[in-house]
Amino acid sequence: LRLKLKESGLNLEDFSKEKVVDLDATEAMRELDFSGNFNDLEVKIVRMRHDLSAIGEVDELLIKEAKETEERYQFLSKELGDLEKAKIDLETIIDELTEKIDNEFSSSLRIINDEFNKYFRIMFGGGKARLAITKIPKRVKKTEAEKEEQKNAVSIEGEAAVLEEIVKETEQEFEPGIEFHLDLPKKKINSLEVLSGGERSLVSISALFAIVATMHPPFVVLDEVDAALDEANAKRFSKILGELVAQTQFVVITHNRSTMEAAQVLYGVSMAEEGVSKAISIKLEEGE
Repeated sequence: LRLKLKESGLNLEDFSKEKVVDLDATEAMRELDFSGNFNDLEVKIVRMRHDLSAIGEVDELLIKEAKETEERYQFLSKELGDLEKAKIDLETIIDELTEKIDNEFSSSLRIINDEFNKYFRIMFGGGKARLAITKIPKRVKKTEAEKEEQKNAVSIEGEAAVLEEIVKETEQEFEPGIEFHLDLPKKKINSLEVLSGGERSLVSISALFAIVATMHPPFVVLDEVDAALDEANAKRFSKILGELVAQTQFVVITHNRSTMEAAQVLYGVSMAEEGVSKAISIKLEEGE
């Protein structure tokens, strides 16, 4: 055995028990039984040599393909690691931004609420109002195929399908929204649904002025927001506009005389000749 090992360029120490245990052998190698006498081992060696010859030579193309596959695997593993790290970073940023948005939104809402109540009292001559955060169900638009599938399910399964759909609707997700809480003077009304068109306009105008007074936008366009107001409310509207023009420029499209009187410059379109429009403008201070 020593002579054969020497001829093969091997050392007897390579087959010691300690060395064999440390080898990273496959399950098939671990299951091999090397116990027995020399003749049995020699028979096993011959059988293994026969199995190796039956396998044949390894195709170089397979080796090349295996190498390319390994390189591709290593590349994709690295890319996957980068994507997982990017995902964690994005989730962290989203959480930080969400917290920042919530804090700033809550802070801004408190300021807007104070201004909203102030302008609400001016427009309605009293009362109080506030904005509150509420949760509303998300509206998920169903495709025609989903609607047809739901109809078939109802017709086939009957009440069971209907109950299942009800359970799904109760488990739907919610998203935050804004709710108006109103207390009109001399009226027991606290909901927008029961207000008249003019009263809804006053509430909307109060909320709009509250946002403008809080956020200080440089430029605001109002398209006939005072159309539903009577003369008294139109005067209140124009008075508030006159207070806000110091910080915000307003372009107001209106047919209301009180609003026009509060403007600094008027622009109009006149048809001097048939089919020919002409733009005219006048500064009220110069006109006076």
